[in-house]
Amino acid sequence: MISWMQNNNKFTVIVMWVAALSFILSTAVIGGSSGLRSNSIGKVGNIELAKDKFSMEYSQLFTQYNQMMQGKFDKEQAKRMGLQDQVIRRMAAQAKILNLANEFGIIVTEKETAQKLASYPAFQTDGHFNRKSYDMYIQNSGLSNETFENNLRDQLIIEKTFKLINNKTLENEYKAFEIAFEIADKLKYSVLTNNDVKVNITNEKLKEFWEPRKEQYKTATQYTLDIQWTETNNTVVTDTEVEAYYNENRFNYTDKDGKISDFKDIKEIVKRATQIAKSKKIALKRYVQLKKGELKKDETITIDINDKKLSSELWNEIKNKSINALLKPKVVENRYATVKIINIVKPIVKTFEQVKEIITPAYQEEAEKEALSGLANDKLTKIDSDDTNVSTFITLENAETQKLGLNQQETVNFISKLFTSEQEKGIIPIGSKVVVYKIIEQKLIPLENNETESLYKNADKVKYQSFQTGLMKELDKKYPTKLY
Repeated sequence: MISWMQNNNKFTVIVMWVAALSFILSTAVIGGSSGLRSNSIGKVGNIELAKDKFSMEYSQLFTQYNQMMQGKFDKEQAKRMGLQDQVIRRMAAQAKILNLANEFGIIVTEKETAQKLASYPAFQTDGHFNRKSYDMYIQNSGLSNETFENNLRDQLIIEKTFKLINNKTLENEYKAFEIAFEIADKLKYSVLTNNDVKVNITNEKLKEFWEPRKEQYKTATQYTLDIQWTETNNTVVTDTEVEAYYNENRFNYTDKDGKISDFKDIKEIVKRATQIAKSKKIALKRYVQLKKGELKKDETITIDINDKKLSSELWNEIKNKSINALLKPKVVENRYATVKIINIVKPIVKTFEQVKEIITPAYQEEAEKEALSGLANDKLTKIDSDDTNVSTFITLENAETQKLGLNQQETVNFISKLFTSEQEKGIIPIGSKVVVYKIIEQKLIPLENNETESLYKNADKVKYQSFQTGLMKELDKKYPTKLY
């Protein structure tokens, strides 16, 4: 491939195309905020990020993940994955395009919106729009007609904006893509792993490894804290207060399908949250009494930084304070903690004996990597004379079916790097393995017509995604996101 390309400089753009396409073929990327109390959660340029749209987008994304995971996706997983943050990022991206559309004067009429709405099969009966089906969907979704239709209009504006921007793939780009897939390489190669090298671990070598890195191995910062606890279980709240709290924070309470839960189904959960919120005044009053010496601490503890006994929010505050600082109450599980910092013990470097077991795996990994690199270089110098493996002709099209002593993902990664390399022979690391190779023969394998058509579609996809990425970078600068 390399020698052929060096004689055909007008196609050097292939390298960029192949790298992008290989990434798309070999990876699949699926693309929480709390306390959002206003009518909007933020603003991008002149576009408000509406709370009701946030609820709708969250529900839709939750449902998508739940379907992908065959009904096993829950709120805890959504929280760990930062689903709310994903929704906010998606809304912000849409808002940037809408800002651009406003500048260009791009609009969607009510007639266009109505036509699109009527075209959805879910809202049709015998091929005609059925108002009852639409109203039932709105009722079951918990949305308003205005929210749904405004969102539909925004989507149509975004589609229209992209259609008006010409990013069609050029003929030369199609040809570059096609030739990249027609090139075939036959290799002489060796796959090396850690099993091909042996590392001897001694105390002397471990100490040599540890000495320049010892500052990385320290004891944790230790805090001695006085704590006064304020319980919330006995705080009296009325049904009216509980319902008001739910109405203010209902977007935080969703079922397994991502829909906002009915109040009656989660009343006890909301009641606990209401008790905690209402108890804050009591906790602040006790904080003042503690500060004046009118109230005593409940306990004194000595713990390492970030110990799970306290919340991450409380630790973030503690880290920024000094000895004798008295912190205002923060929620820890179902009660409030008012903390006074009594003492701070700074980290110290651990002794070699304390870290020996910890650094041994790290040393072994680095030593094996170094030994593997040395072995690979030795193999490369002898590859012409060595009796080693020889591949069939490799193309981007048959990458996944190649049998090279690697798993499928490793094979795709290797061939991706091979076809974007400028070296006739070389060394390509793949995870913990190393492939030593030399291209011994090249040829062109013409594609079938149906393969070419599919390839051109991929070329369009790559260019479109590249265009979108570049556009969004520019819009990020032009329309900053502000979250409330």
